[in-house]
Amino acid sequence: MARPVLMGLGVRQRGFTLVEILVAVAIIGVLVGLAVVAFGKQTRKARGSEAQAMFAALRVAQEQYHLENGTYLSTGGSEAATHPTTPTKTSQSFLPLPTTWTSLRVRLPNETGYCGYVAIAGLANDATGIGTIAQSFGLTAAPATDWYYLIAHCDLDGNSTRDSYYFTWSGDTTVKKLDEGY
Repeated sequence: MARPVLMGLGVRQRGFTLVEILVAVAIIGVLVGLAVVAFGKQTRKARGSEAQAMFAALRVAQEQYHLENGTYLSTGGSEAATHPTTPTKTSQSFLPLPTTWTSLRVRLPNETGYCGYVAIAGLANDATGIGTIAQSFGLTAAPATDWYYLIAHCDLDGNSTRDSYYFTWSGDTTVKKLDEGY
C-alpha cells in the first residue's frame, strides 16, 4: 500500500511561487522601460549638441563676412528658411550648400547633421527681421549695432509635433535651448 504524502507538515518546499515570479518580471519590465526612455532622450540630446559646433562655424563666418563687407549676412529670408529645409531624426547632408552659405564661406564641422540652420541679420536699431522664435528667446528689440542671430531647428524624435530649437545671437554667444531632445 502506498504511503500518503503529507505536504506542508514540516516538509519545506523550495522555489518561487507564481506570484513572486510575476512580481519580479513586472519590476524588471518597468526598469527596462524606464531605461529605454532615458536612453532615447539622451541620444536625442546628443544629436542636438551638433548645434554648438555649427553655431561656432557660423559665428566665425559671420564675423569674417562683417569684417570684409561691413554687414552681416542672412542665409534665409525668414526663420523657417533653414538648411536643410526639413529637419528629421535621421542625419541629412548639408551639401550642396545654398548660395548664401557659400557667400559666407562657412566651414562645416560635418557634412551631415540632424538640424536645419538659418542666420538672420539686421542693421543697427532695425528690428524688422527679428522673428517670433528669436522673440521667444528674449531678442525683442533691435540692438544698437549691426546684429545677427542663429537658429537650429531639430526634429530629433521624428514625430513632427514638438521640435527642438537652439538659439544664439551676436550680442550673447550663449546657446539657448527650447524643448531640447524633441
